[in-house]
Amino acid sequence: MSNTQKILVITYYWPPSGGAGVQRWLKMTKYLAKKGLEVHVLTVKPERASYFTIDESLKQDVHPNIVVHHSDSFEPLKLYSKIIGKSKVPTAGFSNIDQHKRKQKIINAIRSNLFIPDPRIGWKKYAIKKAKQIINEHDIHTIVTTSPPHSVQLIGLEVKKEFKEKINWIVDFRDPWTDIYYYQLLNNSRYSHNKNLQLERKVLKEADSIITAGEGFKQSFLSKTNAISSDKFTIITNAYDEDDFPDAVQKIETSKDKFIVSYVGTMSRKYQPDVFFKALSNLIKNENKNFPVEFHFTGIVEPSVREMIAENIGNRVIYTPPVSHEKAIKAMRKSHVLLLATQGEEGTIPGKTFEYLASFRRIICLGKGDSSELISHCQAGESFDRNQLEAIENYIKKSYEEAFKGIEFSPDKDSIQKLSWRYNSDKILKLIK
Repeated sequence: MSNTQKILVITYYWPPSGGAGVQRWLKMTKYLAKKGLEVHVLTVKPERASYFTIDESLKQDVHPNIVVHHSDSFEPLKLYSKIIGKSKVPTAGFSNIDQHKRKQKIINAIRSNLFIPDPRIGWKKYAIKKAKQIINEHDIHTIVTTSPPHSVQLIGLEVKKEFKEKINWIVDFRDPWTDIYYYQLLNNSRYSHNKNLQLERKVLKEADSIITAGEGFKQSFLSKTNAISSDKFTIITNAYDEDDFPDAVQKIETSKDKFIVSYVGTMSRKYQPDVFFKALSNLIKNENKNFPVEFHFTGIVEPSVREMIAENIGNRVIYTPPVSHEKAIKAMRKSHVLLLATQGEEGTIPGKTFEYLASFRRIICLGKGDSSELISHCQAGESFDRNQLEAIENYIKKSYEEAFKGIEFSPDKDSIQKLSWRYNSDKILKLIK
């Protein structure tokens, strides 16, 4: 019998899936494999999966020593998208949906009440069967289930029930369950809401240990049940991958003619970015329209946000649909300033924050919280409340003037280098042992 430590990670999102959900365990498993673990990953067959976005370039990030297993799935979202149109299927954060339309509310209610806790529940029975097979064949004693989708945690629940103390079940919550910021938009019935709460509590109780991405998430889960204590939790924040920021990428130069401000990711009205674009509008007017700003959006933008931006800065915006992770990083690096809009949730640091920091570009953060504290600690920009219009306006102008005078922006690189997945993987090793 081999003395090599083994781990099985069960995740719905895996290359060729793109987007934020795939990054956490794609990167974590990479560094666990580099440290000598025998890493197995169970995911859905790509041809069966309902991914929001595809990023073939992420396949090159799968460490060659990782053994990837696939299982079948029943995906109602695929049928659903054929009937109502792919563009009407809610993406992460519901950023592509007009939440005020009655038809959309009905669609959300059908989704939430027929498929509990989510439409990926059709993967459950296939994944359970495959997970049991992998555990037996490879003598695995530690499994990790990561969500969303939270139906993945029900796979872990059944596997734990089968193997009991023979396996160490680590639950990873990248986001909250019934406290996730768009939960109210799901239009759950009383029954489906209570069922979600029941399942959430059962997973929390039965897990051997729980990982969350921030203190706020931890407190959210602790509030759900008295059956668990704080000791059951380990906070492992998101991070950035050093390999994504090689010297060649660091040398990308910014425009000498235009002041490029960028946002990379998903933007919904929930992020309340209006004050920032009002500040840009004021600067354009004050400079007799000679302020050479150009805003670059890379990702998914809610229609109402586009309307607000047009009202403020007209056509000084370029929209690019979701791109590969590699191109997203290049978009960050080509910018003079990066906009980060948090939702004011304490203890939650989006994965994008770490990549913004690793890009060594100035960050303007809307909202105070852990992200803003981290930005301040790394001397990587400034954070503002949404009522600080004049202060935001002044800081944008200062950033522009320094950039075009050739003054190099210099964050604390030593602090930023300690925010990598390589460092985070050591915390997982302790849970496995």
